[in-house]
Amino acid sequence: MLGRRQSVRGEPILIDYALDDALNESSEIEWINKPWVRWMLHFSSLISLVSVSANTPSTFKLYPVLKYVTLACDIYVTLLFTAEMIVKMYQQGIIRGEGSYLKDRWCRYDACMVFFHWVSIVLHVFELLQFVDPYAIHSILRAPRPLIVVRLVRLFLIFSLPRSRLKQIFKRSSQQINNVTLFFLFFLSLYGLLGVQLFGELGRHCVLESKYLNEDIIRNISLGDLAVPDTYCSEDGDAGYQCPSGMVCRKLDLHSDISGYTGFGDFLRSIFTVYQAASQEGWVIIMYRAIDSLPSWRSTFFFTTMIFFLSWLVKNVFIAVITETFNELRVQFQKMWGVRGQIPEQATTQVLSGDDCGWRLMNINDSKTQGWAPHFCIKYLQSAGFYLLIMTAIITDAIWAASLVFRHDIGKRQDVYTTYYYAEVCYTIFFDVEAIVKLWCLGFNGYFRLTIHKFEFVLAVGTTIRLIPPLFMTALTYFQVLRIVRLIKASPVLEDFVYKIFGPGKKLGSLILFTMCLLIITSSISMQLFCYLDGVPKFDTFAMAFMSMFQILTQEGWVEVMDETMISTMKKITETLAPLVAIYFILYHLFVTLIVLSLFVAVILDNLELDEDFKKLKQMKAREQSAGIQETLPLRLRVFERFPNRPTMAKLHKVPSDFSLPK
Repeated sequence: MLGRRQSVRGEPILIDYALDDALNESSEIEWINKPWVRWMLHFSSLISLVSVSANTPSTFKLYPVLKYVTLACDIYVTLLFTAEMIVKMYQQGIIRGEGSYLKDRWCRYDACMVFFHWVSIVLHVFELLQFVDPYAIHSILRAPRPLIVVRLVRLFLIFSLPRSRLKQIFKRSSQQINNVTLFFLFFLSLYGLLGVQLFGELGRHCVLESKYLNEDIIRNISLGDLAVPDTYCSEDGDAGYQCPSGMVCRKLDLHSDISGYTGFGDFLRSIFTVYQAASQEGWVIIMYRAIDSLPSWRSTFFFTTMIFFLSWLVKNVFIAVITETFNELRVQFQKMWGVRGQIPEQATTQVLSGDDCGWRLMNINDSKTQGWAPHFCIKYLQSAGFYLLIMTAIITDAIWAASLVFRHDIGKRQDVYTTYYYAEVCYTIFFDVEAIVKLWCLGFNGYFRLTIHKFEFVLAVGTTIRLIPPLFMTALTYFQVLRIVRLIKASPVLEDFVYKIFGPGKKLGSLILFTMCLLIITSSISMQLFCYLDGVPKFDTFAMAFMSMFQILTQEGWVEVMDETMISTMKKITETLAPLVAIYFILYHLFVTLIVLSLFVAVILDNLELDEDFKKLKQMKAREQSAGIQETLPLRLRVFERFPNRPTMAKLHKVPSDFSLPK
């Protein structure tokens, strides 16, 4: 009995993240459990996020009224969350008891958010009374406040899973991610040690020979004493870059805000440099510095192997692990939901039809119309000639719009757009007639049943409104530009490929929403951490912070954002905080480049796979064809299907005379 597989009956133990774990349905205080109160609390978390995103000195300079608006919003939100906390403490108890307030993880999170809200209000009041400088470092106390949006995300994050199944999935996934993380840290540490041993500190530059001939280490240097451009050099005459005549190679004692933070002087700085080079951002500059200072074989060996292992191998291993984890999660969900799932009654019946071009999953009512047009009009609407006519009109419209050229030295802008306006009127009337004809032939229900028809109708309405002369040269032009998207239907292969990627939009849309939430939260946190750095515009406002964090996500110039923030932090406060700033940006860059981007690859690969229902229908169709073949084949041929491979002839190694015959 112990080894027997137990069947699950009844309702399993479920975990639902949409509700608060500590929610008490007690009748003593009913208002906290009402749906409108819960929605008001979730909406207040969104108000808090907007308020803290607008709370910077630069934003207050642009819009002074926001000083008092943000304070009023913070007071309202804080009082509401404080009342919720007090009620839950009264219902559940503070410490004593099985389900006390401080023993629940979500309640502890809520209490921390209430604390930081009160700290933010006190700090805001001190700033208004000018007790605290607006650019003081105390503004970092607001940094945890953007995490309040987790309350809103928790509302939509719904999983109904058995507890044991949930633990099993996360255990397997975490093991694989931990293994690949250790794999990455091993190579990072290995190349950090190799960098220290192969290169050491790179600090020799070409300086004027007349002033610094007898000095080994130069401390007081000016730009006029360096080569143009400044170059690293080698004192060894057989390797590295040799200084031109009139200059000597000397070691310069430069501060980090001048020389930068990259190098191989110590282990930590070497790891920082290796990670920056492994991100393929600025690694060529570091390589040529090492080539100019030391024999070139060291740089060739070090940077070639480092790019292969850390940039290519580890990144692709991360993508493979995330993809495999995502597929495992999907399989586990299908196993659990496959038995519980029921086919809705309103689902459209589909059949699998095939021809010489392949298989297609089609709705039964694709050929049924509910319009008022005669049959020959519907037949022409579904013909290839009408389809080619529409595609030709879209192409000519796009070519005509792309050929529009305006030169400021020839004439006025209005004169250039006059001819284009009348051509656009003709194209708009043509596509409006197309929409009307389809409505006439298919009816309202048949027309708006397809997403492509809804898109065409929106374009027709938008371009028609654009024909009003005052609105012609406005943002409504985008409706005319988006007509080119309809060319996707010109190629069935491209249409099928686009549908596979964007058709199941729930997974891809959820991932895009997760990425946007991550960008908003990290941008608001970074803005509060670095907005006190006066003179650094990258985090002055929420818009600038959002673009800076998005720039790091794209891996384009992310080192510039990090270095500028580190130098400003060192000048504003102290040099000891610069490594903490580097760790913050490196952790964010590591997460978004290896985890988030790998999730996009995993979702797209999963979407490219055939739908499970389509696979089942295709297998059933194949069985039917196989059964039909078996019925038509004669019995003498169907006998051979019972052989494992195919019938073979036996070869005798003896002649007939070798067999003994009975007497």
